[in-house]
Order: sequence, then C-alpha cells, then structure tokens
Amino acid sequence: MNTGSVLRRTSARARRRTRVAITAMFLLGLTGTTAGVLAFTAQPALVPVPQAPVLKPFADTGPDTYAGPVEIPVLPPDTLSIPAVGLEVGIVGEDRDASGYLVIPESSKAARYTGAAAVCATKGATMLAGHVNFPDGTPAPMASLARVTKGMPLYVSDKAGMTCRYRVTSLESLAKTSLSADTFAVDGPPVLRLVTCDPASPFVPVAGHTQFANNTIATAIPWP
Repeated sequence: MNTGSVLRRTSARARRRTRVAITAMFLLGLTGTTAGVLAFTAQPALVPVPQAPVLKPFADTGPDTYAGPVEIPVLPPDTLSIPAVGLEVGIVGEDRDASGYLVIPESSKAARYTGAAAVCATKGATMLAGHVNFPDGTPAPMASLARVTKGMPLYVSDKAGMTCRYRVTSLESLAKTSLSADTFAVDGPPVLRLVTCDPASPFVPVAGHTQFANNTIATAIPWP
C-alpha cells in the first residue's frame, strides 16, 4: 500500500469488525493534496445495495439549502446524530492495534480514530467512519449520509455527554485512492468528517481488495 490508510472489512472476525491500516508516514505529517487510500472492503451484498440513498454532492461554496430545526438535542454519551435524515449511531473510539490497524465496529455503530482530533475539539480534524450496509446488504445507519444537505446540523456527544453542534458544508463521492492529506490532522481549524462507502460507485479492485470504488464523505464545521 502507498501512504495513507486502508479501511478493511474482515467478515470472518467475530462481530464483523474491520481494521484500518494507517501508515506511520501519513500520521507523521505527509503533505500534498492526496495522501493515499481510505478504503472499505466488504463481501458483495446479498441484497441489492441500490436500496441506499443516492448521493447528490455539493461543495462548500454557495448558500445553505437546509431550513429545518437547529436546536441541540439531548444525546447519550458517544453518539452521532443527524435528526433531519434519521441517523443516530453510537461511537466507538479506536486506536491502532499492534499491526497498525484501526478496528471498526459492526455496521450499527461508527468508529472515531483516537489518533486524530477528539469529538468537540477546538482544532484539528475529527473522523467518524462506518459501514454503508449490513452483511445482508440492507443499508446501515451511515448510508443516510448521502441525504444530507448544505447547512444541515449534525450533533456529536463526547464520553462525558457534552453535545456539540456542527454544520454540514460539503458532500462528495471521492475515489478511495484520493485521500486528503489533512484527514487525520491534529492541528488547524476544527473540522468533522463522516465517511462511509458510496454504494453507487462500481465494485473495483482497490488496495488489493474488490470493493466500492468511492467513499461518501460529509464535511462539517463547528456551529456554536
């Protein structure tokens, strides 16, 4: 693998946990517009994945299009919530194991990489990642990322139960071989990135595994 990371699904493991390869070179601050690969791998779905919402990308330019409620809800600790699209998942903090892999929980949850910025951090990038579908092919909660709109609020609570509000600024389908170099930055302006597979992209070989070619990535910034 080149510099960057590989998000790898291993269905044979108990709890269907997934591990993400993160190279030392990337974490030590590789610069550039792209830094490598962020790839989910999974067995082909038994049920057609087109059940999942179809992504309609938008950039961080232009006016917001969301016009719904923005009040901060009361959330359990370690929870991601986007009420406008019906998404709510528990968050599991994970670091790398001895092999350099980040373990991702089952499809009903999302993982936060603890080597990057924390939830509600005042600087750096926080990354939450989860699977787009369950093993039977039905959409997982993170599939709802495809339905967010510009300016939509999302909420994340930390371990202490403090909830922070963010505003979605962009949504894109990005090739897994085009990972932004600042994805795991611990410095710089605070930003939250939510990542899952884009099931509308073709199944292709990526980093030695057959998988969806693209990731769905929603980017958000703090909204006090």
